[in-house]
Amino acid sequence: MSAQVPPRLVGLAALPLTPELWLFFYHHNDLKQVTPILYYECIVSFLVVCPALWLPGLWGRIWVILTGLVLMGSTLVAAFQAASIGARWDMTAHSALMQTYTRQVFDFTNTFGSVGMVLGLVLLAAAFVVCIVGNVRAAPPSRRQALVWTLAGVLVSAYGVGNFLTYGRRVIRLTTMANGTVLPIAGIGQNSQHPLLRFGLTHYNYTITHDYYIEAYEQAALHRHELKGAQPAPHAALPRIVLVVIGESAGRRHWSLYGYGRETTPRLAAIRDELLIYQDTISTCVGTQASLRTMLETSASSQPVFPLFSEAGFTTHWFSSKYDQSIFDVEVAALVQSCDERVFLNGTYDGSLLPLVRRVIATPGRHVIFLNLFGSHVRYRDRYPASHAFFRGTGKRDETIDTYDNSIRYTDSVLAALIDLLRPETDPSCLLYVSDHAEDVYDSTPDRYLFRSDSLATDPMYEVPFVVWFSPAYRQGNPELIRAASAAQNKKIQTPGFYHNLIDLARLTHPVLDPTKSVFSPSYVERDRHVGVAGRLYEKAGPAH
Repeated sequence: MSAQVPPRLVGLAALPLTPELWLFFYHHNDLKQVTPILYYECIVSFLVVCPALWLPGLWGRIWVILTGLVLMGSTLVAAFQAASIGARWDMTAHSALMQTYTRQVFDFTNTFGSVGMVLGLVLLAAAFVVCIVGNVRAAPPSRRQALVWTLAGVLVSAYGVGNFLTYGRRVIRLTTMANGTVLPIAGIGQNSQHPLLRFGLTHYNYTITHDYYIEAYEQAALHRHELKGAQPAPHAALPRIVLVVIGESAGRRHWSLYGYGRETTPRLAAIRDELLIYQDTISTCVGTQASLRTMLETSASSQPVFPLFSEAGFTTHWFSSKYDQSIFDVEVAALVQSCDERVFLNGTYDGSLLPLVRRVIATPGRHVIFLNLFGSHVRYRDRYPASHAFFRGTGKRDETIDTYDNSIRYTDSVLAALIDLLRPETDPSCLLYVSDHAEDVYDSTPDRYLFRSDSLATDPMYEVPFVVWFSPAYRQGNPELIRAASAAQNKKIQTPGFYHNLIDLARLTHPVLDPTKSVFSPSYVERDRHVGVAGRLYEKAGPAH
């Protein structure tokens, strides 16, 4: 056997460490933090490539090829995530990968890609190919050499394997979902950061939870009776139009309505006296699917809230300027399938939703209209017409901030136009706007664009705007709600369970409504707020800049 064979296997095992090393230098992390992660990554790589030392001839080569390709694929995915947004691969990224579409991939790569990054990924792939080919072409190792290398690997790995057997027995944890179903969810800790292991565990978790939600939503008809029986609240004036606008990726720190230094919300600022502006609202998740679920899923067998309104005499509408991803983004499609009307405009500007709203307003009866905006989704410059390019910076940093702020300013114009559609209504009507999550656009650090990632979990990724407008007839007919809603503007709010607010806003009562979770109720109670997959306690909203 050539003496070069084991070093080539070492090279194949070492290349998956590249993403973690890149993050170490990018974030200037403490060496004490990264060392144990790299140690456990080495153990995983050793266990993966070790059989190549013992399998005879052809089987050894086949093992090298297959494991090399798998290691290369998972490492390239992890490296792209690390190089693009400076974060580890996580469930948010995995859900986006599994439920994306061609245009979204184009938007993401154009936003975060660069010639240097592409070149780095090509070089990393080439290094894998060199290691794979080198090991395949080399003579198989002797038994003595295989034994020496294996014993060395076992000796180095012994401490980590011992720790795992002692403390890591709960890799799969039984987690109780909202409807009582128990799911086996994999935990991803310090000893699970190897790209192959991390990708495998996130895919396992994605499959388990995704299948659970799809199956649960398919059972909606069986549970619809649980959402029957909503009644008008005592002494309430029911609205004819409830307009619920769900923004996309809009961060509160970039709204001038909240003190941001640029005029990103001039039209809403002009009617500030007509608005309730909630100062301290956060999401729990940084991904759209998870955020929408936690906002709209009720305690009634984890079913969405839409049938409750339908059973109470409202017609429900889901209008989205996003793509109809019924094949790819089946989770959202399944979530909203119980709406009476669903329209997807497949990537148009958010202003294209206005004619749909105008048509519903002109239709007799009571309506709850949900608008799912494209808002500030990457690429930001694709979210508004050229005529709305108010800020025009040069350089990557300034351009990113300017295009993001332009998308916020365009959302401001859309919200003002929606309010103008409701103004002529003599019957009670209202508009509520809240974003699904936010992004960190040079907010927590002035020199880095962190985007959004559960792995990073910075405060700006969760801080969202929450604004409500009431028509004069609504205010006059529901004075107690207006007093409670006004008093809650400075209270701590979190978007999970947001449906309690919507039921209250529609002036309905139902057993699933918990008044202590609705800011429109005098019984509202502030609670500790936890964010991200790790459940970090969120202490206080950061200042706008």
